[in-house]
Amino acid sequence: MKSNQLRRILEQLQIEDNRQLPSAEKFSELLHRVDASYRELEENLHRSRSALSLATEEMHKLHKDFEIKSAQQIKSLDSKLQNIMSRAPCIIMWVDKKGYVEGCNDKFEKLIFKNVNFENEKVTCLDLGFKELHENISEFINSDFDEYSVLIPFDIGITIFYYKITFNKIKELNRISIIGFDLTEVIDKQKTINEMQVKTAETSRLAVLGEMAAGVAHEINNPLMILNSITFIIQKLIVSQKYDQIPEKIDKVQRTITRIGRIVQGLRTFARDGENDPMVPTKINQVIENSLELCTEKLKHNNIKLKYIKNTDEEIIVDGRASQISQVILNLINNSKDAIENLPEKWIEVDLEKSGHLALIKIIDSGHGLPQDVKNRLFQPFFTTKEHGQGTGLGLSISSGIIQNHNGSIYVDSENPHTCFVISLPLAS
Repeated sequence: MKSNQLRRILEQLQIEDNRQLPSAEKFSELLHRVDASYRELEENLHRSRSALSLATEEMHKLHKDFEIKSAQQIKSLDSKLQNIMSRAPCIIMWVDKKGYVEGCNDKFEKLIFKNVNFENEKVTCLDLGFKELHENISEFINSDFDEYSVLIPFDIGITIFYYKITFNKIKELNRISIIGFDLTEVIDKQKTINEMQVKTAETSRLAVLGEMAAGVAHEINNPLMILNSITFIIQKLIVSQKYDQIPEKIDKVQRTITRIGRIVQGLRTFARDGENDPMVPTKINQVIENSLELCTEKLKHNNIKLKYIKNTDEEIIVDGRASQISQVILNLINNSKDAIENLPEKWIEVDLEKSGHLALIKIIDSGHGLPQDVKNRLFQPFFTTKEHGQGTGLGLSISSGIIQNHNGSIYVDSENPHTCFVISLPLAS
């Protein structure tokens, strides 16, 4: 019994001083009330225990129902997850922090070609035959990255598949998820495109070479005729014993032979496939001169004047491939020739100058520029302003690609009153 309850009982029985003994009647009443209060307390306690027992029983039932429903939901979610993973258009797997495979989806199992129970067997991707994937997993585990992507080939003996693999660290589970998307078809298509581009570039180069063949024949034939004439003159000088005039003729022979050598060198440079040549310091002036030797006679045959202007005495050197730069120069000159051959005024000028850290090669012709709509599409593959059957529309596109590979650019100078193409190349470091 609580003290406040006892105090109220004492007040009701008019027992003011509890240190004095009450009368027998009041004492009996006190005991009766205390006993009643005790029984009431016991009844309340019993009811509380019953309620607690009932509540505990209900809690157990609810907990059991929750466990059953949770298990059912987990089983349902697991089934859905397995279904999603099996139908996913990618490979999915997960490994522990030591690199052991703990599970994967059906698409990855098809790459393994053998049944593996990952729950009972400790296997790594190296055990499965995927060495490169295993090495990347090991590097990723020891790295500070939380996510990482890499392209990995899967050689399964029959063919090679290429997958873009993404690794993710699931820190709360000490696991690594691995998702891979098949890019084999994309890469195969890109390889095909690259091969076609190489073949197209070769075809374009040979086409230009074929167009220049007649001009090259003239270029070499004229010096040969000069040599023949000089030889005949030297013979007559010897017969006439005019030996003092012979050195001058021999000097002319040497200059003519040198010219033939430059023509042959230019032809060899242009004809070779420089795609796999290293980028080396290249004297641009020499490349231009060798290129012009191949087209001078052809332009002269079409009554087109050709002028080369070097605007600096300094030797200009770039890192590049002479054969490819020569191909671009000759392609631009050939385009200029086709564009102006029916104009009353016909000339082509090649300028070389240095601007800051750049070498600028300008091919200018007597044309009056290009319309804006043509400029916008000029470097697109298969775009051409020539008549049907007269051009492939690939020359400028290929030329642009070559110069870009040299870390340079090729563009039309709109401020020039004539048609002016500019090749911009960074100087050798």
